[in-house]
Amino acid sequence: MADMTILTITADEGFLGVLRDQLHHRSEDGGSRMIVAGTIEEACSLLPMAHPRLIVVHWTHHGSHLEELNRLLWATSVLARQVPVLVLADQYRTEQATTLYRMGVTEYVSRTHHAGQFGRILDAYLGRSRSPRARRPAPTADPDPPQSIKPWATAALGGVKAQVV
Repeated sequence: MADMTILTITADEGFLGVLRDQLHHRSEDGGSRMIVAGTIEEACSLLPMAHPRLIVVHWTHHGSHLEELNRLLWATSVLARQVPVLVLADQYRTEQATTLYRMGVTEYVSRTHHAGQFGRILDAYLGRSRSPRARRPAPTADPDPPQSIKPWATAALGGVKAQVV
């Protein structure tokens, strides 16, 4: 089973319930594990042991500080593999989004603007697809291309005679 650990930073039980519901409804095999930290400082101390696949930060006006987030982003930058940091705000603010993207967050979404898309966003970062139809088989190399492609392929192998710009 792939590692689906999500490090969540929040002190809001309501937010935690919504996130758990999203993960539960979207998980095909119950393979997601959530580690919850009450503060960014606590999350930084858990980071080396948790090995998360995704970090979700609940960003609130009264409890979130740029200096703490900067420390978290630095801590993720020195890990062996890149860990996306998804910041979920209660309300979308353009100037806040600009600042956070410049700092290096991977994604900034809000509960008010992205409520219906949150599950799909989680799936994208956890590398899961919701339906079996969405999974495509790996492409295979065709040793003998169809006849309609062969004339173009042989023309390309002979070199470019003229180029129209």
